[in-house]
Amino acid sequence: MIILNFLPIDTEPWLWAKLVLMGAAVVVMGVKVTRFSLWQRDEYWRERGKDPKHPERIVPPAS
Repeated sequence: MIILNFLPIDTEPWLWAKLVLMGAAVVVMGVKVTRFSLWQRDEYWRERGKDPKHPERIVPPAS
């Protein structure tokens, strides 16, 4: 977005386009951060030998 701000275009449609692009970027980053956070939580429980969806249950060892 910083690069887009340096372009010498100051029309109202351009400002709306930048707003839409910024909004889309915020949504995409929010989804990525949420997915990463949930992945970390699941890995935390897997390291302890528990089911990530139900950490109160113990996963039987694989045979």
